[in-house]
Amino acid sequence: MSVKFLENNHVVHVLPLALLTTNDDLWSGLAGARLDTEVMSMKNADGAVFIISTGVSTSNASVHICACDDVIPTNTVAVSFRYMRIAAPDTIAETGESVEYLCSTGADFVYVFEVDAAKVAEQGYEFVTLEAVDVTANNDTEGHVVGFLTGLRYKEDDIGTQVT
Repeated sequence: MSVKFLENNHVVHVLPLALLTTNDDLWSGLAGARLDTEVMSMKNADGAVFIISTGVSTSNASVHICACDDVIPTNTVAVSFRYMRIAAPDTIAETGESVEYLCSTGADFVYVFEVDAAKVAEQGYEFVTLEAVDVTANNDTEGHVVGFLTGLRYKEDDIGTQVT
C-alpha cells in the first residue's frame, strides 16, 4: 500500500526566515516576545499540524494554536490541540491535549502539534496559526517551524496556496 504523503497533505512554509528575530532565535530571547507563524486556511483540510524542531534551547515558550477570523489575523482564539514531544533519537517523551503547551529547555526536541478543523470551525473561523510566547529572557533557542494541512478534500495539485 502506497501512502502518498505529498498527495494527501499540503506542506506549508509557515515560518520564513524573515519572521525570525536577530541571530535566528526561535523564541526571540526577550520575555514576552511572540512568534506568530503564517496563517493557513483550513477550508480544504480536515486538520493542521505544526512541527517545531529545536537544537539547543535555553529558553521556554508557551505555545498556542489559534483559530483566526482572517489572514491578518484580526481576531484569534486559542483552541484545543494534541501534542507530542519527541526526544532524540526517537523517544516519545510526552503526549496529551491542551490549549497551551510549554516547550522545554534542553537539546534535540521535536514537538508535534495537531489541531482538527472542527475545533477551528467551532469558533466560526476558517484560519489557523501557531503563536509562541517567550517566557525566559536573554536565552537562545535554535529551531524552525513547519506546518502542513492534513486530510485534504482535493488532490495536492488542485489545492493551490493556503497561505495568503
